[in-house]
Amino acid sequence: MTIDEELSRQLVLVKWVNKNLACRYELSTRNQQLAHACHDLAIEHHAAIRLLCEANLYGSMYSLLRVEFEALARGLWLRHAASNEDIVRYENEDPNIKFGNILKQVEGQLGLATSVLSRLKSRQWEIFNSFTHTGYQALVRRVSKTHTGPVNYNDQEVISALRHAGVFAVFSAIELASMTGDQAILELTMAMAQKYGE
Repeated sequence: MTIDEELSRQLVLVKWVNKNLACRYELSTRNQQLAHACHDLAIEHHAAIRLLCEANLYGSMYSLLRVEFEALARGLWLRHAASNEDIVRYENEDPNIKFGNILKQVEGQLGLATSVLSRLKSRQWEIFNSFTHTGYQALVRRVSKTHTGPVNYNDQEVISALRHAGVFAVFSAIELASMTGDQAILELTMAMAQKYGE
């Protein structure tokens, strides 16, 4: 698969989400409101990642992977695991709310021994941080002895970044669909997710 083919695949996802999940939501609790905002933001980051890739702005595209992943995980935590006290701490931007603990709480609440989220964190977190915080991994992809910029990025790594972004968006889309309270939308979203995973 080429970058252009993967960009087309991601555009189908962006359009599907905009068409099917831009609807009215009844969000009666603070947890639901904040979780909804997180998943909506994760989906927006996915669309931005796609646009940045299309413009060959790979460094900025890579930097958003961690941000999208965090939006997804925080949305899951806020909806499924956070207590009222956690919400207050979160609203006050308590620095003691650690990302790894959020994932453990989500997994505990949902009965998952080790989820794809924890595996992703253990395998990708350091490189995501490097991309976001201008670490070595963010820079090494940009340079050669003669050039800097997009010409130096490996096509397969760019495609992998797009796919990661798409998976995060699909998970957030499922959460949003389940928040609609509309079984038909949820089933449609689950079918889309299954097709995306093929």
